[in-house]
Amino acid sequence: MGCLICNVVTRKGWSKADLIFLLVIVVSIVTVVLLKGNSKAAPMPEVFAQQISLPEATKQSAETGKPVLVLATASWCGPCQAFKRGALSDPEVAKVITDNAIPVYLDIDEHPQAASMFEVGSIPMLLFIKDGVVVDRAGKMSASQTIAWVNGAAAKAAASSTD
Repeated sequence: MGCLICNVVTRKGWSKADLIFLLVIVVSIVTVVLLKGNSKAAPMPEVFAQQISLPEATKQSAETGKPVLVLATASWCGPCQAFKRGALSDPEVAKVITDNAIPVYLDIDEHPQAASMFEVGSIPMLLFIKDGVVVDRAGKMSASQTIAWVNGAAAKAAASSTD
């Protein structure tokens, strides 16, 4: 009896290898279409809505003593979009960030010199900066992990300013 589709295809002159090749092509096209459909850039999380520039945040930090939290991202980066839609859009995460730091949204394509200066090697990347020095850095995390990381980085920043 065998495979019904294989029997139909072989009667049309196609070999099983042709069928496998066709199947691989169809699966590849479907995968690309599905991935492409989910690649829309996420909106900027509300915590970064003030759009404070890195130089302005650095100036505010020097005046207030509050550290700077930089989100290094790019519109083409899938994990960045997931991070922005997920943890960084969580109101509890936003509160912890604004309580502990001056948030800065850094598009690495628009500001490559800043990304290079802080040695951003992968994205998304959160950088916690105190007195121009990166105190801590981290990649994509869940909301609870982001809250714990921000609190820990703030503690490191506070300890570094007392040294």
